[in-house]
Amino acid sequence: MKARQARLRFFGMTALAVILGALFYLLSYAPQSEALRAKEAEAVSLRKEIGEAANFRRSHPDPAREAKSAAERKRALDIMIPARLDAGAFLMEAEKRAAESGVTLLGVAPGDAGTTGGFATEKLRLSVRGDYFELMDYLYALEQQGRFVKIDAMRGKVEDGVFKGEIELWIYARALEGKKES
Repeated sequence: MKARQARLRFFGMTALAVILGALFYLLSYAPQSEALRAKEAEAVSLRKEIGEAANFRRSHPDPAREAKSAAERKRALDIMIPARLDAGAFLMEAEKRAAESGVTLLGVAPGDAGTTGGFATEKLRLSVRGDYFELMDYLYALEQQGRFVKIDAMRGKVEDGVFKGEIELWIYARALEGKKES
């Protein structure tokens, strides 16, 4: 009798587990699977729409953003190659950078002005004194100011670890009408 009750209890529990599993499948798993398939289809559709929107943006640029980008490029160009040579402003900046670097600016001699390659140019000779690290810091600072500067030559002597000599450099601006090519 106990064996029969144990079997009935086993089959009853098995039947209850099967019924509960079927109810779980019908009431929870099947609807969630359907919702999941719908969400996956929606995600595929959204990815396609996003790709189409990105293609549209690439082929139809935003005029306001393009104008802003062009203005930023123009500002950068105006710093790199200004409209006028304005050697005075450059020399004030060079003197400031020399003081920051520890280089002594002994003198400045303006050189030839003209045009080269479509740009207005002016040669400047800076007489300087400083050690290796001060000069490297100074040259780096001149480079970082943003204006295009071409260092043509450095001449001088090193005594007791200190360089004393000249730096020849060229500054550039957009060419003005009527200047002759040099």
